[in-house]
Amino acid sequence: MFQLDFGIVSTLYPVFTTNEQLNSKYLQYQLNEGSEFRRFSLLQKQGGSRTYMYLNKLQNMILNIPKLEEQQKIGSFFQQLDETIALHQRKLDLLKEQKKGFLQKMFV
Repeated sequence: MFQLDFGIVSTLYPVFTTNEQLNSKYLQYQLNEGSEFRRFSLLQKQGGSRTYMYLNKLQNMILNIPKLEEQQKIGSFFQQLDETIALHQRKLDLLKEQKKGFLQKMFV
């Protein structure tokens, strides 16, 4: 899913835009990680391993959405959390490479 300033684009979801009352970062996290959307999508599942969310079904979903200020704080928090996780993952990958190099030098 790609996040834009005022909308979200996905290969599996319909393309739609948000307005000034709905923060797109918040909505992105709701659709990717939110328990309400997860429950709703499981109810739509009709066999198979993938769940496709068609626009007519998506329009029937009801989300509890806080005020815009809280949406912005939640969206920013999760974005910062994702960036922190990515940073630590890169650090871990570099440390694993360093360990591999040290082991190769030790056991020539």
